[in-house]
Amino acid sequence: MSHTVTQSWIRIVWVAGALVWGAVATAAEPEDIIKYRQSVMKSVGGHMGALTQIVRGKVEYPDDVQYHVESIARSMKTVLSLFPVDSDFGETRALESVWSKPDDFKKVAEAAAIAAGDLVQAYSKSSADIGEKFEALGEACKACHKDFREEDK
Repeated sequence: MSHTVTQSWIRIVWVAGALVWGAVATAAEPEDIIKYRQSVMKSVGGHMGALTQIVRGKVEYPDDVQYHVESIARSMKTVLSLFPVDSDFGETRALESVWSKPDDFKKVAEAAAIAAGDLVQAYSKSSADIGEKFEALGEACKACHKDFREEDK
């Protein structure tokens, strides 16, 4: 075998090993997924809370609206991936129905993601007229919380 062929095989083996190691090293534990999920959902809640203050005219931060609506929409696109099998335990407010009624959960999560996308589109057309789409997003979030999240205490 020539030196060049040997080097090529070494590179192939090294790259394959790196890819396998990367997959193993980044395989998330359910506990970590739960923490990540909670952080993402808290982030959405924070953006919704801030946007609520702006939409209701309580504060004037018009330059921040785009940031909030886009952040919400991006996060809402990931919701279904945040509730994998084996992440239905521990300190979480997610109800068992997330996993026992996956089709129903998928329906409401997708509806919330669509509502968030609609809010982004409404904002891109007119920053002054997002109230209706913001309310629709709030209702979509409430629909999901109603059946799939433990009530606030």
